[in-house]
Amino acid sequence: MRYLVRLKPMEPFFFGGEYTFGGDDSRKETLRYSASSTYFPQQTALLGMIRKTLLVQNKNLTMHLRGEWVDSTGKQNGGGKNYHDAIKLAGKDAFLYEKATDLGSIQEISPVFITKGDENYIVNAKDSDYEPRLLETSKMRTLKEQKAFILKGFKAKEYKENKFVSTTQKTLSYDDVFEKIYTVGIEKTTDQANNDDGFFQKTSYMLKNAAHFSFYLEVEDALHWKNAYVSLGADQSSFMLEVEPAVDTFETLFENTLSSKKISRVVLTSETLLSQEAYEMCNFVFASRKTYRQLNAKNGQKSKRYYLLERGGILYTDNLDALVATLSQPHLQKVGINKFIAIKGA
Repeated sequence: MRYLVRLKPMEPFFFGGEYTFGGDDSRKETLRYSASSTYFPQQTALLGMIRKTLLVQNKNLTMHLRGEWVDSTGKQNGGGKNYHDAIKLAGKDAFLYEKATDLGSIQEISPVFITKGDENYIVNAKDSDYEPRLLETSKMRTLKEQKAFILKGFKAKEYKENKFVSTTQKTLSYDDVFEKIYTVGIEKTTDQANNDDGFFQKTSYMLKNAAHFSFYLEVEDALHWKNAYVSLGADQSSFMLEVEPAVDTFETLFENTLSSKKISRVVLTSETLLSQEAYEMCNFVFASRKTYRQLNAKNGQKSKRYYLLERGGILYTDNLDALVATLSQPHLQKVGINKFIAIKGA
């Protein structure tokens, strides 16, 4: 069964990446005084929200008077029927980048996209306004012969990558969709004195003009849940979650949205984890990347650092089929990571 899920923010939201107010341990930082939300929730955060919503609405979880989530039968040892029903519904494994995990009845989560009115938008390809051109390299002395490209008309100082494109080719800037909300605060010490280490500035976002987040959800059986308020993000911001049956998939909805270029390329429609093998298949990579970590479910420690290319990134290649096969990691694509559109050169 496939559903279209809408997430409508009821208040400003803050989606954290690896670095919020915590420092970068690779630079020996212990604290940061300024933090900005990412534009989109992480797909792993959506997974957690969906799992929790499934369990609550199917009466496998209930809210304890003290605000704790407990087994609705009161059994803590996992031996009751309710426990086994919950495992079947939402799975029992924490998400891992390296291998497949048990997600219960959840078959697939699509990447998040923006809906505004009747239009659906994804992040536009970073090279949408430019044409890649191959440079002559016969006179270049390199240790290994490689192709070299430029983007015709590209000017670094004038480049603005933050754009959305709809299925009907309408475009929006990020400023058309996201409104910045600034918060400045001071944490007090126990005796109510100013704490010099407690000054902070936070940048959250709100969606403009009734825009909202959307994604597709596939599950084994028909959902038995209703529209509800859910919490998401570092501040546990409130969203109205609405669900309706869907025929389209993310791929069919956006399959004709992006234009072709002279050179074959892959356009990333989600955060994407590239292996070294995939990098070596690319002639040129035009993409930004972010670092991601997750908490270990057993000890609460951070995982190793993962570098994911951001949506809208471009991978140029001479071997499109091989690159597609290498990028296609089912356990990642199941939660909306490593999603892309492959476009053969014109």
